[in-house]
Amino acid sequence: MVFYAYVKNITSNSTYRYVIVFASRAVADEWWRAVSTTSVVKFSESIRRVNAQFYTHDVGQANAADTLTTTGVATQFLGKVFFTLQYDLGGRLLSIIPPLDNFVDHVSGNS
Repeated sequence: MVFYAYVKNITSNSTYRYVIVFASRAVADEWWRAVSTTSVVKFSESIRRVNAQFYTHDVGQANAADTLTTTGVATQFLGKVFFTLQYDLGGRLLSIIPPLDNFVDHVSGNS
């Protein structure tokens, strides 16, 4: 079953907000481990996991969506993860991710 999460830009309330779609909860955890432990420091220092379905990033350092295309970060997940850019706050809608039933909120890797 697919797993969803939000990612928000910490330097702006209206730009670079995404919904991330993972092939599964396990893929989300594996992606996070790859991102949080990468030797590409601008990613490991910029992207934070607040909880299982909410991340932040500082796009002045690194854009979370680029984790899938930057060598050494998480390119192995290109076929298992995608990012959908959300609308800005100019009166347009924010996509709502589906609620999870019977969900245990555990965070793996660095938090």
